[in-house]
Amino acid sequence: MSKVMTMKEAVSNFVNSGDLLFISGAQHGAPAAAVAEIIRQKIDHLGVITCLTNTNTLIGEGLVDRLITGYSMLNEKNSYALQKARENGKFPVVEESSHYGISLMLYAGYIGIPFMPTRSLVGSDMEKYNNDNIKSIECPFTHTRVGAVKAVVPDIGIIHVQRADSEGNAQKWGTLGIDLEGINASKKIIVTTEEIVDSDVIRRDPNRTIVPGFRVNAVVEQPFGAYPSHLAGCYNDGPMVFGTMMGGKEAYEENLKETVYGVNDWNEYLENLKKKNGADFLDKLRLKNPALSDPIASGYETFGGNE
Repeated sequence: MSKVMTMKEAVSNFVNSGDLLFISGAQHGAPAAAVAEIIRQKIDHLGVITCLTNTNTLIGEGLVDRLITGYSMLNEKNSYALQKARENGKFPVVEESSHYGISLMLYAGYIGIPFMPTRSLVGSDMEKYNNDNIKSIECPFTHTRVGAVKAVVPDIGIIHVQRADSEGNAQKWGTLGIDLEGINASKKIIVTTEEIVDSDVIRRDPNRTIVPGFRVNAVVEQPFGAYPSHLAGCYNDGPMVFGTMMGGKEAYEENLKETVYGVNDWNEYLENLKKKNGADFLDKLRLKNPALSDPIASGYETFGGNE
């Protein structure tokens, strides 16, 4: 059954105020177009769990109440968005962990257990400052102290991928970060994709499938949906990829005007980029000869002597 819809429809139907939102992409292939649509629709009081993904504009626009994250290069000295959130009394509660700790939280949610044991985190101040999610327990087998991180099950997960079929079987390759754990831990899933392909393409190369279609609620075809970050096999980073995160007030507001408030959707933003920078601007970012593995023959047709 086709689950294809527009970005506006997908976000409107499946992202709700108060949701805990997983955003994919550890500095690779983040769902930038979907995040812009959430801001455009002003869906607020969100919790967000992510690693190395730009949540700057969501926070700056006062839409995030709770942020579960690892290390961030951003602070109120180098990010106007965070300054704005603080000044407006909209700065989220931050629950900090390591990137590995967050992957364990989501992995526990993915496999349906209440917590995940770990040798990491214990002995650091993470447990002291994030006691809601990180504790130490006695191992019932060795009677030694081990760490325990609480499972996280996001209400909605959004992932951008290279290709998916209309049923939602989605394939992603390159740096995955915590995409596999986070998207499969989520109760509802929106897949945004560079290209919708025939299901036969997915079946010919099944090891690339990061989430099965039966788990997916919506599929949105959105070329350059991760811009300005890169997407393996598709395109390189845009110029000044981190500039909009670490700029001042003028850069922040201009970016929001270009990507959110001054356009109807992401496609209009992309068209404006070409008008501003030349018709071949996006084509210059595309990889000309991406190195992809050949499809693997399953041997199904010859199995059992049916040659």
